[in-house]
Amino acid sequence: MAVKEIAFKCTKASTYYTIGGVRLYDKNDKIYPIKFSSKNGLTSNIFYIQGTDITGTVSATNSWGTYYFVDSPFDTDKSIVTSYPNVNYWLSSSADTIKITFNIPVKISKIDFVPYCGNGTDRKQNAVEIIVIDETQNIFLQEKCNTSTYVENQVYPVLTPTLTSLRSVLLKSNDSIYSYESNNVKHVTKMTSNTTPSPLVASASSIYSSSYPAWLAFNGTRTDVNNCWITSSSLLTDQWVQIDFKDKKRVSHIEVVGMGVNPTSSPKNFTVSGSNDGISFYPLLKINNQINWGTFESRGFNFNYVVNYRYYRFHIHDNNGYASYTGIVDIVYSLNGSALMNLNNSSKKSFVNYGNIRLFDMNKPIKVVDYVLEEGESTDDSEYIMTQKINRKPLSISFN
Repeated sequence: MAVKEIAFKCTKASTYYTIGGVRLYDKNDKIYPIKFSSKNGLTSNIFYIQGTDITGTVSATNSWGTYYFVDSPFDTDKSIVTSYPNVNYWLSSSADTIKITFNIPVKISKIDFVPYCGNGTDRKQNAVEIIVIDETQNIFLQEKCNTSTYVENQVYPVLTPTLTSLRSVLLKSNDSIYSYESNNVKHVTKMTSNTTPSPLVASASSIYSSSYPAWLAFNGTRTDVNNCWITSSSLLTDQWVQIDFKDKKRVSHIEVVGMGVNPTSSPKNFTVSGSNDGISFYPLLKINNQINWGTFESRGFNFNYVVNYRYYRFHIHDNNGYASYTGIVDIVYSLNGSALMNLNNSSKKSFVNYGNIRLFDMNKPIKVVDYVLEEGESTDDSEYIMTQKINRKPLSISFN
């Protein structure tokens, strides 16, 4: 899996947010040597990975004082082990998130970090949330580590089974070769207007005023009463808000956040529809009787099958009785499930590119079969790997 961005979101200790000793590993479990041409950036700094053409940026909105810098936790010139130097970590009194962004996506197998740096409980946060964004700008991993019991200046791993690749496995059934993939992708939007970030476009059947446009349903904010899409006061029912991804997105789940004030304005009965031309919409999910919404309550709904459309329209038929408007704080579409990729053969190239060991996920329903055609395959028998059929319990595969 190629990583585009990793964010570390820290909970605040009594005074500070802090993290140190971040180390990223390649597929051979070797640390990527991250270097900085200039040191000690307060809000951002550019790095390179030694021996490669990969560059990137580490950034935060704030670093404390002139001792604790944004580049310090990622700089492999600095120690990661115990007896941690007092200033070899990032510290902030106002920013909770520090992130590393790669200009070229990087294969990463695991992540280490030091959650409790320096001295004093004012630098010991209760948790660190790690959010990994892949090369398609989707969330590939979102994991919250409870660090309240972690020891000062000790190195801890992020539990990243979806990143780790220790050995390769392909599946064979009825003389066909398959790679098994576990999908858990959020189609993150984080919109800042109806047309940004490009190429996303948000629209709605009506709005209450210019203060409550369509894009506020897709900006990712969930605890601000002013960050929501609200319908016109004269049009409370049969109103919709939609997102145009510009490309087709596979979806099997939707998460909806109800209103922060007047929860009875949250949707009661609604339909999700899909379209590829923005004209003809097809009903994909119908949900009724969603009552008793709490303030900023999040509810998730699974589709009966994986759908693949460019436009997704959230159509509210009626709310929970509020007479002035209907609204939504946030909507997130995602793909949760599994897929089989049908390969040409079991060559070394197939094992390197598609082999994996995430067999513990195989209790999930497999809803998608993709096909991979490899060009320029060698016909040399030495290029092919011995396969073992698994058409027997408990590893049998069957299709409907």
